[in-house]
Amino acid sequence: MAEIAVSDEEFETATASKIKPFVIEGTDKGLYGEAKGRVAGFSGRMVGSNTRMNQLEDSGFDPVNIIDVTKDNLPFTPDFLERFLQSTKYKLYKTNKMNWSTAQLRRETGAVINASEIVWIEETYFPQLGDGSEVQELKRLARTEATNAMLVEAGSAYKGMTLEEARIKALEIEKNRARKILLERAKKNPRLAAEIQKVLKGIN
Repeated sequence: MAEIAVSDEEFETATASKIKPFVIEGTDKGLYGEAKGRVAGFSGRMVGSNTRMNQLEDSGFDPVNIIDVTKDNLPFTPDFLERFLQSTKYKLYKTNKMNWSTAQLRRETGAVINASEIVWIEETYFPQLGDGSEVQELKRLARTEATNAMLVEAGSAYKGMTLEEARIKALEIEKNRARKILLERAKKNPRLAAEIQKVLKGIN
């Protein structure tokens, strides 16, 4: 097997966005590692998305109203046309639902999310057609409890971060994690190693 022409150090230096440590207000510059940083980032995404979904529901919007749900499931209709037909509030709710769900699932399962997990999180945390008001309220409570559980796990790493900072931090960490996975795969894949080398030459 051909040797990889790039070391971990070279790859990280050339391509990684350096992740700055968290400096928490009110502490002696407490530093938090990648694991806590990931959880803090996911917490920020969940808090922001859940707040916006709750605001939409409180405004009287029903996320499973028959009109929007029907438009979202039209047979033989391109996705872009379905989106064009849906209401703005429905699209906002759906976007925040996806952001909340992926943050929760990535924390629990890692980078790969399969179809069964999507179904599970949909049925556990979000209203479905046929759910009465009591069930919808229970799912909203479950969503809040899951968000709070993530905040508890993040602990002090979340304090002092704005939602935008948390979002950026989560994105940086996800990119860094993806690079590490890519490097590991390249060790057994000479062709991938060669592609990485091309990227490095383009950067240098």
